[in-house]
Amino acid sequence: MGGGYRWPLRHHSFLRGVSDMARRQSRGSKNSAKAATGSRGHGLGAIQSVRSFRDTINAQAGLSKAQRLRLIRQATVLIGDLYTHLPLKQAMHSINPLQRLRLLEQRTAESSPATQPSILEFHAELLEIFKELRDLHTNYSLPAPFGRQIAFLGILVEQYHENDQPKWMVSKVARHLVADPKLTQGVEITHWNGMPIDKAVWRNADKEAGSNLSARLARGVETLTLRSMRSSFPPDEDWVTVTYLKNGNVEETRLDWRVFDTFGDLLDNAANPAGLIQDLIVPLRYNVAVDERREYLRRAQKLLFNRDAVKEQRRVAGYKGQVPKATAALTAAQIIPTTRPDDITARIVNTSSGTFGYLRLWTFHMEDSDINGFLNEFIRLLQFEMPVEGLILDVRGNGGGFIIAAEFLLQMLTPMHITPEPTQFIATSGTLDLCRKVSAMAPWVPSLKQAVQTGALYSAGIPLSPEEVVNSIGQLYFGPVVLVTDAYCYSACDMFAAGFQDHEIGPVLGVDEVTGAGGANVLTHAGLLSDWSGGPLEQLPAGAGMRVSLRRTLRVGARAGEPIEDLGVARDASHKMTRDDLLNGNVDLLNTAGELLAQGTPRRFDPAFSVNGSTLSIAMTTLNVQSIDVFVDGRPAKDSTAVSGGTTNIDIAMPPSGSLLQIDGFDGGELVASRRHDIP
Repeated sequence: MGGGYRWPLRHHSFLRGVSDMARRQSRGSKNSAKAATGSRGHGLGAIQSVRSFRDTINAQAGLSKAQRLRLIRQATVLIGDLYTHLPLKQAMHSINPLQRLRLLEQRTAESSPATQPSILEFHAELLEIFKELRDLHTNYSLPAPFGRQIAFLGILVEQYHENDQPKWMVSKVARHLVADPKLTQGVEITHWNGMPIDKAVWRNADKEAGSNLSARLARGVETLTLRSMRSSFPPDEDWVTVTYLKNGNVEETRLDWRVFDTFGDLLDNAANPAGLIQDLIVPLRYNVAVDERREYLRRAQKLLFNRDAVKEQRRVAGYKGQVPKATAALTAAQIIPTTRPDDITARIVNTSSGTFGYLRLWTFHMEDSDINGFLNEFIRLLQFEMPVEGLILDVRGNGGGFIIAAEFLLQMLTPMHITPEPTQFIATSGTLDLCRKVSAMAPWVPSLKQAVQTGALYSAGIPLSPEEVVNSIGQLYFGPVVLVTDAYCYSACDMFAAGFQDHEIGPVLGVDEVTGAGGANVLTHAGLLSDWSGGPLEQLPAGAGMRVSLRRTLRVGARAGEPIEDLGVARDASHKMTRDDLLNGNVDLLNTAGELLAQGTPRRFDPAFSVNGSTLSIAMTTLNVQSIDVFVDGRPAKDSTAVSGGTTNIDIAMPPSGSLLQIDGFDGGELVASRRHDIP
């Protein structure tokens, strides 16, 4: 390589100004100096200006040539040997990441101290190679001081529609961190740094790794004001100039980019649970499918904009897993206290079509990895708090988490048998060697060996969630259900939405055309290194990290074999977010969901048991069920019983201890309800 080679900078204009940042720092504005100190009581820990953070970057030690080559070669192993979506990505996005890595390795190996690019230019090129995969599971995590930092402006921008035209508003303001009193919730943004806001959003979206247009746009909006630097550089600007409309007047303000230290790693820390979830095919840390950056930003948004939720989480922690008492404020808002308010919130909603239950599933990645606590709370809310008229399940913004947590919920909403999604390795010598050496991956070995003979591209599809586990409880809610999604739904949330649709539980109401389209379980380089003895992985230098989509997931039912990656879950019904939605608790969205629920049939199917000698009496309270069948260990225990609502008594011979009692309800010959009970 000649000395005249110029390293590609691409979108990273930040890099071009690194050399003179120290000079600019000394000319910082009074506002920036004030911003660097933060505000008392913000709860975010130490806050600094983005310019101060850049000084920290400038002071960091660089990577040696050997360390850079190690990063390149480890990326080549992950993408070339293990990355399950490589053929799909090459076909859909016309990319060649392995060739780019080969070129990067050659240039790095041939560079001299005089021609070697800066460390930031090196990071930029490696980030770009991962980003062009358009896979939020597969990425390069920058070393310290980047990894734990969140950059923020103190406002949240969201899109809404007016007369079918997209607009953008300030939907949240961290009042304790934003000085301009005119910049309030609800103002319409017209320009961003002098650029029309729609162009600014699309320019931002073009830099994001979302796998489809909806996902890229959503993340383009999100990163206008909030960015995780685990896998991206700080903003190019020291501040942003926002032009907005306030009471018909054009106003303008300047917001400084600031940085705060956040959360540790989400992955590789979970132990297998007992209780409802146990006997998994793979260790729980191999059962993760999460958009890590979305989860970081979700938590950051709560700290910045929803201090009441933070207070509620702290209040509930004092109950140590017991159901918390309702406060007067919660009762007035028809909010139902939950034991896990960071994971799930509940309330009763009044819509133009009636009153329904509402559950918001914020994440499938429990901060304490207590999947059983999450599932037990979902069960409690379904059985004792949700009305029979209908249920709105809202998973907007849910970036995924534990696959088993997502797939386990489906059985509670339908009488149908749940088929968990199969997962496949790409068939390479690397995946075969990995599966031979990791006992939890042994079930995939035979098909990977056979692929050598047949030329198959993928292994056999084997679920990560055991079929007997995701059908171990059965149906608990019998009314109609609607699922609300958006383009932030990713990973395990994609799988939940796909399972909901594939098992025909109810309509999917999307505020975006499709979900985020993350169809794989994700493994960290560090986690693979710890288990793959004698493999090609080596410790990454300087605290850097990498993640990879290891096994792709496939849909079931009518869409059996269709990948989720890039395609996502298409909505059955649509709703465009309105100004009232953003300002008044999703009022129009809930009305649309209510209209869908009103087309369904509310049902009740509640048994009560009593024993009289050798007879088991079942008092069934039903609504909109015409007949009932009773089975013991899969065999009919009584002829079908006609019911017409209210309570009907059914007597059968007392089953032996250890038997499984199943009660099925039918409406017009269609199975509409099913309950299962173990005989003690």
